[in-house]
Amino acid sequence: MEIELNFVQDQKELIEICFRKARKEAERMGKQRDRLKKAKSQAIKRIEVSANYFNEAMQKPAAAFPYLKKLHPFYKELIEATLDLDKTLPAIKRMKASGKIALRLKRQYIGKAKALEKGEERKAKAIVSEFYGRLSSIAKNAEQAIKEYNKTVKMARELPNVRFDLKTVIIAGYPNTGKTTILGRLTKSKPKIAEYPFTTQKLQIGYLEQGYEKVQLIDTPGLLDRPLEKRNKIERKAIAALRHLANSIVFVADPTERCGFPLEKQANLLGEIEKELKGIPILVVLNKADIASEEEIKAGKKAFPKAIAEGHEIESALKEEIAKMLKNGPV
Repeated sequence: MEIELNFVQDQKELIEICFRKARKEAERMGKQRDRLKKAKSQAIKRIEVSANYFNEAMQKPAAAFPYLKKLHPFYKELIEATLDLDKTLPAIKRMKASGKIALRLKRQYIGKAKALEKGEERKAKAIVSEFYGRLSSIAKNAEQAIKEYNKTVKMARELPNVRFDLKTVIIAGYPNTGKTTILGRLTKSKPKIAEYPFTTQKLQIGYLEQGYEKVQLIDTPGLLDRPLEKRNKIERKAIAALRHLANSIVFVADPTERCGFPLEKQANLLGEIEKELKGIPILVVLNKADIASEEEIKAGKKAFPKAIAEGHEIESALKEEIAKMLKNGPV
């Protein structure tokens, strides 16, 4: 996973942490007999620690947010499709500016503390209180920016954790054609299910062992299982992102039509996927062949002339065909 973002505390919690750290650091300071020197040094420490912690918290998002040009093209397109950068980037800029304001105030109030003279020891606490009030106001003004950034962090953490060091097979087809079943048979394990933020569906990832090589299989419900006219712009961008992953595609068709979609519609969907993911080899599988009638199998092979059809042992033929596709297809 290339994107590692952390939440920023809300403004109230952040300020509480700033003040708590400042108090503890001031209490750790050694004893001083000179009352003025003690009052000044403790005031300076409180101002310094609280301002520095606040600034650090405000600067981290800018440092952590991925520089899009350096990201893998898959994540670059995925971020552009799922995250509202028009709101996120200004929010990060606002937070960064808030941190800088805190540092300017720190220098100003430290100057005030240093200027105290003998007999003005009590003014040190007033200076700290005034600074704390100003810092709280800065945090309050950054509240909306923090909320916006944390929304982005939540969405970024839901992005699928794909591997780029493995060859990848995308499993496509209408719902209820048996895509998940085939994914489970091929991987011999329960596929990992991750949120796919641009749909209400899930992304399922499994791994197939082929000799010494591991292959990544991805089922994309909600993206490749409905006609083009029913997909929104975000979903189309997500499909575009898949181009950067797919070395081959397994299209699962249901000759029994029990999935709820006639063979004609299933063939049309295959045609759309071929257009959207050009140049990527596609293997068509007639699933449910063990329960399909001879007439249904015949109709299925007519709709998909190059399809393979098997029942429960379909994984043996599939693994062989996938190995061929990966060997001859784009890398």
